[in-house]
Amino acid sequence: MARYPSWRLRAGAGTLLLLLVVAGPSQAEHPPHMTPAVDLRPQGPERIRPGVFSPDPPELYLFQSVRPPFLEERRKLIARLRVPGQGVAAQARAVTDLAELHLAHAMAPEGLSLLASLQGADLPPAHRLRAAALELALGLVDRRDRPLTDRAAALLGPAHVGWADQPLFLALWHLRHGEIDQAAPILPDAVQRLARFPRAVQARFLPELLECAVTSRQWRLARDLAAAFDSYPALRDGTAYHLLLGRVAEQNGDLLGAFDSYARAMDGRDLWAHRARRAMVDLGLRSETLPVAEAITLYTQESRMWRGDGQERQVLDALATLQMIDGRTVEALETYGRLIATHPGTAQSRAATQKAHRLMEVLYADGAAGRMPLGAFMAAHRRAERIFRFDPVFSRMGEVFADTFLAAGATGVAAREYSVLTDYLIVTQDLGLDPSPPERMAGLKLKEAQALLNGGRFAELGQLLASGITTDSPGLHRQHQTLAARYFEETGQRPDILTDVADAPLPVQRVRARSLFEQADWAAARDAYVVLWDQQGVAMAPQDAIKLLLAAYRSGDLALTARTATAFPDVTDLPGWAEIAQGLTTQAPDLWPLSEDLARARMDNARQALDRLPDAAARP
Repeated sequence: MARYPSWRLRAGAGTLLLLLVVAGPSQAEHPPHMTPAVDLRPQGPERIRPGVFSPDPPELYLFQSVRPPFLEERRKLIARLRVPGQGVAAQARAVTDLAELHLAHAMAPEGLSLLASLQGADLPPAHRLRAAALELALGLVDRRDRPLTDRAAALLGPAHVGWADQPLFLALWHLRHGEIDQAAPILPDAVQRLARFPRAVQARFLPELLECAVTSRQWRLARDLAAAFDSYPALRDGTAYHLLLGRVAEQNGDLLGAFDSYARAMDGRDLWAHRARRAMVDLGLRSETLPVAEAITLYTQESRMWRGDGQERQVLDALATLQMIDGRTVEALETYGRLIATHPGTAQSRAATQKAHRLMEVLYADGAAGRMPLGAFMAAHRRAERIFRFDPVFSRMGEVFADTFLAAGATGVAAREYSVLTDYLIVTQDLGLDPSPPERMAGLKLKEAQALLNGGRFAELGQLLASGITTDSPGLHRQHQTLAARYFEETGQRPDILTDVADAPLPVQRVRARSLFEQADWAAARDAYVVLWDQQGVAMAPQDAIKLLLAAYRSGDLALTARTATAFPDVTDLPGWAEIAQGLTTQAPDLWPLSEDLARARMDNARQALDRLPDAAARP
């Protein structure tokens, strides 16, 4: 493709036309369907045969010759609305005629407001189709980025492929959604149909159609559309023109010319100026003349200047991508969070949610693996939680965060996070936002209890245990019993867990045995410690062995007393233990079973020594 000279071109529609002439291919390179030139002059009305119903809407024809002043025509049409006693069909005709007037002046919000009054009305088919056609046209003229109504969108489907105006509206619908590849094949037909509409509507759509022609390299069509710009003062030398001039220059390799054109357009306040500012940043990135850090700054500024539509969504997505490239993971998360929060339900929002989830997994995996300092990990988590606290994936990441700090010994940070996660989980489940199973809440409470226990915060731990942790999971139930046993053991309280301990964890059984011992229920304490002895053998803790010995003795089980003393000869090096052991075991194998009196006498001889060890016996 030939390139135009890289001298600075003079502004004006003729400049763009000249550029397209030089940039475009020769006549022979045009497909046959692109050969006819575009004629945007007003066309004559096409008559519709009366009394013949068509399944398609009528072809929209807005008479473009001499029309009364807007206010005068509007006053007459409003008077028709107020005619008393008129039927539904007459009323619908008056409303659609008034909406057609607003379309003629590209006044979309006003026209759509009128047509909304016909929603749900039982209209004759012809009037219903005309209202839907006007609603479609006004919906595409509207700049508020609102979705089309169902009845308007239905006219773009295959059921109405025979409707002559469909190519124009279908092309415009594709362009609204950035689908240039779908709009390009029907662009020539769309331009031909645009000639039927008033100048205000043509001025609204000409830049979009010209951009499509330039992007799809339909150069002859682009030249015809560019030539039409001279007829519209609002388009001639406007922001749309300069942006498109820059696009053509950039496609043909003239980066300096593209830069100049974008710079001419970017000072405006409309959509095309916004796009020119974006194009300037993109040009700098592609040509590697703009550092990524500066591009991030410019895109951040642009995201604050232009808000509320699909263009903002594109800016935020591009900004987050640059932030990821520059290693600013947390900033990218915040940008995706802003996109999700301000544009819920959109395709870009759903895509941003998936990207944010992937970023979270990378960020928290790095934090858990120690690839970032704990301080940086905490700072990143605090920034992310402001946006994603109700997100189910972030909830799981928050648990990873708490687990990491618990393992590092930061029990206060971990306990707080587990508690916050539990509170938010309750809210999200009440709102139906999180399908997490009930066991997860119990698991978070148990982890909080573990953090409180590790940190010695027994008062808070007692309150948490007293609040109740219910679960149907056997594993979590055993974990709860263990934590409760540790709490009672550390605080020296008498736990009310003396039943349902057959399958309880070992710590729970130890606390039960100790509680029975402290209540002087010697027989029950003896039996409880025997169970521990059977489970642990010689690995039984020294303090438990002492209590077993005392419980056996005080319950009158002298045989167990002697057997315990024999089994644990070196159970402790506390002063007095050797005397007790010797007094209980001397010649015991030969003398046993002793008479009751002799046994009592020997045990009484050892009582003083046993009583000298109250602290050892009471020690956990």
